[in-house]
Amino acid sequence: MTTLDVRTDPTADLTTRRTIDRHLVHRAAIAEVFLTDFRTIDSTTFEAAAQLPPAHSYYGDHTGRPELHDPLAVFESVRQMLLCAMHLQHGASQDTKSITAECRMEITDPAPLLADGGVPELTLLGKVSLEKMFAGVTARVVHDVEVLVGGRSVGTVSVDTALRPDDVYQELRMSHRTTPPPYSDTLPADGPAAPVRPHLVGREHAENVVLRDVRDTEDTVVARLHVPVAHRSMFDHPQDHVPGPVMMEAARQAAVFLLGERLGQAPAKLFLQQITATYLRFAELDSDLLVQACLVPDDGAADGTADTAAATAADGGRLIAVSFLQSNHTVARIQVRLGLTVGWPQDTRGAGDAL
Repeated sequence: MTTLDVRTDPTADLTTRRTIDRHLVHRAAIAEVFLTDFRTIDSTTFEAAAQLPPAHSYYGDHTGRPELHDPLAVFESVRQMLLCAMHLQHGASQDTKSITAECRMEITDPAPLLADGGVPELTLLGKVSLEKMFAGVTARVVHDVEVLVGGRSVGTVSVDTALRPDDVYQELRMSHRTTPPPYSDTLPADGPAAPVRPHLVGREHAENVVLRDVRDTEDTVVARLHVPVAHRSMFDHPQDHVPGPVMMEAARQAAVFLLGERLGQAPAKLFLQQITATYLRFAELDSDLLVQACLVPDDGAADGTADTAAATAADGGRLIAVSFLQSNHTVARIQVRLGLTVGWPQDTRGAGDAL
């Protein structure tokens, strides 16, 4: 197991002077490590620091105005913190596999994430809300994390994770297969067929679009997942399945496309307010993955009219349900709430009050 000099003094300041050991956060490239410090407080609480990249080819590629640091970069920082916690808080060995069952992120105050030329430094306050043991080791754990920027809370993240030894993981991977799953670095990096124009999903560059063959039916947006196996952020290291964060990105893009096409809302004025993902099965790399997105009717707005939906988006965001289907099975369900930045001030002063 990789070790790190973790300070246990709860009064000591967390540092952002250097990144944490990349192996503790399961990253291959140092440039993809956002976590800068970690410390255990007690058996159920821990803290970490992270720094969001001021410029990034993936997390920084958005059309949003005013410009906002990507909430999924915040989620990635928390994800890295929890991977680190698996080893340093829960004593998991390096070959232990972390399998996410469900996760949820809510951005309650986006104002500190507005891009103003600075480098956002995150303080992450984690706690164990549930831990189940098997044969003396952690088998399942639910973590709740509060995210702060400059001492100001911007949101919360909750993740339910199963921990399995490598041999048990391999058995799980074969539970719905007859052949060993391929790794992403063995697959061809083909370009997307009939790709979505980047601006329609809130992106500027095509290499960050993960949808293809998009169709807008009467009540649903249907697409195929473009799996970018050569993408240096989404596939920082070889994977034997489609990573959950890639499906979260696909869900966001499908939601942005849906609101743009169905309700005429400009992708540049939408931001990720909330996301909840439930993973039911491994998403395979060697089989098409279908993405289906539809509006979730609001109370008293079951007809989903444009006027009502626009008002809802201005007052608490609009909820979109996204399903991922593979070989006639639902492998994941993700709900996305997108808010509008219409009327936001152009700087951070008072931005939270304007929402």
